[in-house]
Amino acid sequence: MNARIILITMLAGLSASATPLPEKADLLASNTVVAQYTGTQYHPCRHMTALCPDRCGHANTLAHFRVLRNEHYQRNNEYGDEEMKVDDIAMVDVLNDVPGQDEGVATLISQLKLGDSVRMTINHYYVKEEQGFFPVRPVVKIERIR
Repeated sequence: MNARIILITMLAGLSASATPLPEKADLLASNTVVAQYTGTQYHPCRHMTALCPDRCGHANTLAHFRVLRNEHYQRNNEYGDEEMKVDDIAMVDVLNDVPGQDEGVATLISQLKLGDSVRMTINHYYVKEEQGFFPVRPVVKIERIR
């Protein structure tokens, strides 16, 4: 299997409640996929700061989804994410707050059983703030399907 891994970007150190998307956020791409839940895994930190790997806050717990099909894809410029393909793995942060992602996403994912299917829309934004520029990939919609 030649699956690509698509990490739904998270930002460590944010509050536990849903954070709105910053005002200066450009939508680069959007993927709506049907995907199968394959489990949740702890991902240790792989950075190399003085606090890594156990005191930096970079480690995450991520829900893994295997893409079954892409139902809608829109790319607004050359820097937007590519279209997700069958067997790609989308990973969604279930512990940290992702700007623009409703806290209900983590709640629904916590109720999934292995093999459950979902329809989810993942947007790729480029955020511009005083402290810098960075990508954000919130799950803006998720629903369990039968």
